[in-house]
Amino acid sequence: MGKPMADYVKLPEFDEYKEWFKDFADLKREDGIVQVTWKTNNGPMHHSGMSHRAMSQLTRWLSLDYKNEIIIYTHIGDNWMIESDANGWETYSKLPTERFQHQYFDDTNLIKNMIFDLDVPTIGAIPGSGFHWDSAMLCDITLCSEDTKMEVPHAQGGLVPGDGMGLMCQHYFGTKRGNYYMMTSRQFTAQQMLEWGMVNEVLPKGKVLERAWEIARMWKTMPYENRTIMSNLAKRPLKKLLMEDLKLHTVSEQYGSLLRIAAGELGDENSAQQDEKYISRVNDWRYATCDMEEPQTAESWRTMPKKATEWWQKVKAGEIENPYVFEHSNEPEDYEF
Repeated sequence: MGKPMADYVKLPEFDEYKEWFKDFADLKREDGIVQVTWKTNNGPMHHSGMSHRAMSQLTRWLSLDYKNEIIIYTHIGDNWMIESDANGWETYSKLPTERFQHQYFDDTNLIKNMIFDLDVPTIGAIPGSGFHWDSAMLCDITLCSEDTKMEVPHAQGGLVPGDGMGLMCQHYFGTKRGNYYMMTSRQFTAQQMLEWGMVNEVLPKGKVLERAWEIARMWKTMPYENRTIMSNLAKRPLKKLLMEDLKLHTVSEQYGSLLRIAAGELGDENSAQQDEKYISRVNDWRYATCDMEEPQTAESWRTMPKKATEWWQKVKAGEIENPYVFEHSNEPEDYEF
């Protein structure tokens, strides 16, 4: 047999791109099974323009490496993403080009790369409560801990809920129920997600990742070709959904944000639309209390920042404990309550 005129293109190996993404994810691979653990540096992932982009970029690189046969997406620690990087949104604010790239490309790629780029089986392993749960819920199957609660938070902050989470609620919950949770920001619990079709198993705290690896090893007993084809069938309904509606959703959120920027109404909790960098002010409170599990009202939306402030003051005074211990190390001086 003769020699080809040109060889296969040499792409980076696992250890090389693992190093590229070390600020945003820990990667490990055993017997073709890859575990992606989202983080920021050595702690919980902080939502930012940088993490947003890295998530979609990593998924694309994983898809190009044929040694990645099954992928598990999880988050460092006992919970999903809860915090926001207060200084991680400056490029998001630059008009027109950088804001356009973040919202037109990154918002869409974060969703579509999970479904259109990954041809292998995927498992979402959610260790606890948090937001921006897209990568876990877009997996072929999803597991969560019994204490998990989540929501589509955008509307309460004045944003159009168009980053894909509202679309997934409509898809998994049914249109009417999905609309309700998308449009009210009410939290849904692990048991509700199980009953309504968003997750497949609810597990005891601390057992989610162990179960994900058990399922991955079960799939490994199947022929490689067959389990890969099986995964394509699993993704097909979401491929059709995203082809129809994803770009409409993401562009709608972008359009609404640009209108608020033009009107000078994008800022902290007292503005018509809340800037992403202020999310951490209320998120610990949102997941540490049960307030958001109840039906929401104009009063509950309006008083949320005040309740969060009062809660934080009690935490600082030692009257109550914050279960989401985290060092708000990069917050500007005016970020104090």
